[in-house]
Amino acid sequence: MATTTLKSTPEPIVVTDKCLIRPYALSDVEPLAEAANLPEIVAYMRNTFPHPYTIESSKFWVDFAMNADPMVNFIICTPDGTPAGGIGLTPRKDVDYRNWELGYWVAKDHWGKGIATSAAKAFSLWAFKQFPDLLRLEAGVFGDNTASMKVLSRVGYTAEGVKRHAICKNGKVMDLVIFGLLRAEVEGLD
Repeated sequence: MATTTLKSTPEPIVVTDKCLIRPYALSDVEPLAEAANLPEIVAYMRNTFPHPYTIESSKFWVDFAMNADPMVNFIICTPDGTPAGGIGLTPRKDVDYRNWELGYWVAKDHWGKGIATSAAKAFSLWAFKQFPDLLRLEAGVFGDNTASMKVLSRVGYTAEGVKRHAICKNGKVMDLVIFGLLRAEVEGLD
C-alpha cells in the first residue's frame, strides 16, 4: 500500500495584511533560488549572499536557517503563501551582544507593494518580544539604496549616521548609512 506524504509548511511567526513571515521549509529551496538569483537583489546584499544564487546556495541557506538555535532567519511570503523574500537577525557578541542587526530582501516581482515595510515593522516588533535582552536593532544600508532607507524610516528606525566610504561592492565604494530602533521606541506599539 502506497502512502502519501503531506507537504507541510511551518506556521507563521508573524502575519500582516501584506505578508506572512515563517520558518523556512525544504519546499522553499527552488522558489528561493529563483527569486534571489537576480543582479538587482544581490546589488545591495553583502558578498556572503551568493551570486549566482543556485539551488545548492538555496539548500545551504534553508538548512542553515532551519537548524539555527535560536532560529532568527525566516522567509517572507505573500498572504497566499508565495515566497517573496527573506528577513533575519544577526546576533552580535562581546559588549554589543544586546544590539542585533536586521537584514531583509524582497523578490523583484514584489517590489513596490509595501511588503518590505510591513515585514520589517512586524518582524522588528516580534524580535523585541521574542528576545527580552535585546535593546536595539540596527540596519546598515548601502548609500544609494534609497528604497531600503525609506522602508526603515517608515517603520520607525532612525538614521543615526553615515560611515563614509565604508563598503565596496563589485568595485564600487559606497557609504554605509546606519539605522537604529530602540526597544523603548516600540514598547506599546503593537
